[in-house]
Amino acid sequence: MGGGRRNFLPNTTFDPEYDRLGKRQDGIDLIERWKEMQSARNRSHQYVWNNQQFDSINPKTTDYVLGLFENSHMQYEVDRNRSSNGEPSISEMTGKAINILKRKHEGFFLMVEGGRIDHAHHDTNGALALEETLAFEKAISTALEMTDKRETLIIVTADHSHVFTIGGYNNRGNDILGLVDPFDAEPTLDGMPYTTLSYGNGPGTNFTAGRQNLSDIDTKSFDYVQQSAVPLKYETHSGEDVPIFASGPVSYLIHGVQEQHYVAHVMQYAACVGDYANDCDRQIETVKTCAAFHISYKNSILFISFLIFLVVSSF
Repeated sequence: MGGGRRNFLPNTTFDPEYDRLGKRQDGIDLIERWKEMQSARNRSHQYVWNNQQFDSINPKTTDYVLGLFENSHMQYEVDRNRSSNGEPSISEMTGKAINILKRKHEGFFLMVEGGRIDHAHHDTNGALALEETLAFEKAISTALEMTDKRETLIIVTADHSHVFTIGGYNNRGNDILGLVDPFDAEPTLDGMPYTTLSYGNGPGTNFTAGRQNLSDIDTKSFDYVQQSAVPLKYETHSGEDVPIFASGPVSYLIHGVQEQHYVAHVMQYAACVGDYANDCDRQIETVKTCAAFHISYKNSILFISFLIFLVVSSF
């Protein structure tokens, strides 16, 4: 479930929602190909591209879903069309996926991606990035509420960070999107105020070109672009370690500083699959099958930003 319909449609076929042609140059309609494949295997399936169709999915009778809700990227949560012709939230997609997958008594794997957090940061739009993070948090809450912590390992992490900083000696309760208060605790050399949030590089107003006076600017607006130190077309990733959190079976293995491939080994170990299918020290039936969904707020060809991993085993 996610966006990117244009990459599934040939360049001779119009998108059902917009007056735009697909991007594929090989003449193959991957949506129709997917439906043909499911029908040939006599599978209960449904292709959906809007809220009305999404709501009509019956998790009790549907085994396979392809949801492509945007021609390109999914809309930001603040811009999301919530009507019948619009698109579901990342939390709603998470809930639908879990309702379908939990019928698999052998266990399942689910990955949830909040990729538009990354996009907002690349545009140095801190308010949008934080709003997308809140939408992602709601998806995490949905996953926690719908699963049993005794048998479900939930891992939350990211694949990289951004050159996004918090600065200033703010009073308690100062709006994170506002100006630094008190300003006189460490006054700027140019005498102009600055926001608590800023970026090391990116398309925002550049410091070296002379800073913009923010006294009368609404820095809390979703359209506001934070100032950045180095002028770039897009903000870049940064290099510090990213956090990783976990709950559920063997979540105690998630601690300290680890290489990223370690996460995959923990998930395999928790579910007794892969390298650990025959080397599990708990009384647990080996998972014979693994159903999977991929929920994305970006095209499948783009990198992942924030992730939730759910691994459910049958104990």
